[in-house]
Amino acid sequence: MPEPMDYEVELQPGSDQTQESLLVRYADGTEDVFRLHEYDRVYAVPGLYEEVVQNRLKCASPRMLADLLLAAARVQPAEVAVFDLGAGNGVMGEALRERGVATLVASDNSPEARDAARRDRPDLYAEYLVGDTDELPQVPELIREHGLNALVAAGALGLGHISAASFHRLWTHFAPGAWFAVSLHADLVEPGGSDFGDYIAGFEERDDGGQIVLRVPFRHRLTMAGEPITYVAVVAHKPLG
Repeated sequence: MPEPMDYEVELQPGSDQTQESLLVRYADGTEDVFRLHEYDRVYAVPGLYEEVVQNRLKCASPRMLADLLLAAARVQPAEVAVFDLGAGNGVMGEALRERGVATLVASDNSPEARDAARRDRPDLYAEYLVGDTDELPQVPELIREHGLNALVAAGALGLGHISAASFHRLWTHFAPGAWFAVSLHADLVEPGGSDFGDYIAGFEERDDGGQIVLRVPFRHRLTMAGEPITYVAVVAHKPLG
C-alpha cells in the first residue's frame, strides 16, 4: 500500500470528469495543481490516487469488476489468472488479489504507472509490461506461460484510452473458456457512443468474439461536485467449442 500522506488535497470540480483537478499542498509549503486525468503526475505522488479516487470519490469499478468476474466464472478465485489491461498503479489487481486471485499480469502505456505499482504493491504482478499490447511481441507467450484465462480493464476503454481494435487483438490471444470483464462510461458502451460501443454491439456475431453474459450499470464514482458517474460493466465468455 502507498506510504502515509505528507500533504493535503483540495478537490476542484470541472465541467466534466476529464476537466476535474486537485490542489496538493505539501508539508514544506509548496503546492501543485493536477488534472485528475494526468495520471502520470498523480501516480508519482504516493497515495494521491487512492486518497482522491478511491477514498473521496468512492470509485467502485475495481471491486465491481472483480466481483462480477468471479461470480460469472463460477470457479475458485485461485483458478482465475488475469491480464490487467490499463492497470495503472494496481488498484484493480489489488481488488482481485484480495478475493483470492493469485496470478496477475499487467500492462499500461505509462511507465509511471508501472513504477507506482512496483512502489506501492511490489509483489502484486508477476509481470508488468509498458506499452501498447499490439507492439509487445511477448504478450501471447506470457498469456500461455502464466495460464491467463481472464482479461480485465477497469475504466481503461474509451475517453482516448485503449481502442476497441487493440482490445480485441489482445482478446484473440486468450484460449476458449476465457473471460473478460471491463467497465466504461454508460454513454460510451452504446452503439455509436464509441468504437467500443460498436464493438460490443457486434461482439456475439464475430467468429472470434464470444458471448456477453452480463451488462450491469453501476455508480463508477462521484464527480468532484458530488454527482454520480454511471459506468457499465460488461462481462463476456469465450465458449469452449
